[in-house]
Amino acid sequence: MKHLVFVFFLQCIFCNASAADLVNGYIIKANGDTVKCKIKLGGVPRATGGDQVTVVNQDGESIRYKAKEGEVTGYGVYLAGRSADFRYFELKPKAESNFYQLLYNGSKYKLYYIIETADMGTVVTSSPKYVFVNEKGAFNFFGTCTICGWRKRLGELLQDDAAALVELEKISAKDIPDFVGRIDKM
Repeated sequence: MKHLVFVFFLQCIFCNASAADLVNGYIIKANGDTVKCKIKLGGVPRATGGDQVTVVNQDGESIRYKAKEGEVTGYGVYLAGRSADFRYFELKPKAESNFYQLLYNGSKYKLYYIIETADMGTVVTSSPKYVFVNEKGAFNFFGTCTICGWRKRLGELLQDDAAALVELEKISAKDIPDFVGRIDKM
């Protein structure tokens, strides 16, 4: 009997872990149309994230859109009274291509991010990876590790903004979101 209860308990955990939540949101199709819909989040395998968005239509059918195949360019979800907007960036190396969440949406600059977790055996670390978009729409991807060259990569897109370049030399990696907000208002 104890074995049966234990197996039932494990099945309940697995069923809950594999279920996806349905939230209000929208997708941006490749042609630029924005479509309100219900989006599946979570689940095993993950319903939305990476390069795919799973929506549920009015008939209850799941439809998976893939960004790598040019079906969608972004999506957004509404959770707990707040919205989160995501845009797909095709980056090099392609392993970094992903949906990135909008962190700062200014008049000149935009900053997107994703938290990347690395498992090094005995240590698990998490750090942000950013995509910076300048006023011309050019973008650059960068991590914030010591040898990642983030300052150089940001500077490449700020070459027309002398004041921002001076300010860039004074900041540390943890200051990047605040820095983008400050230079956007300069």
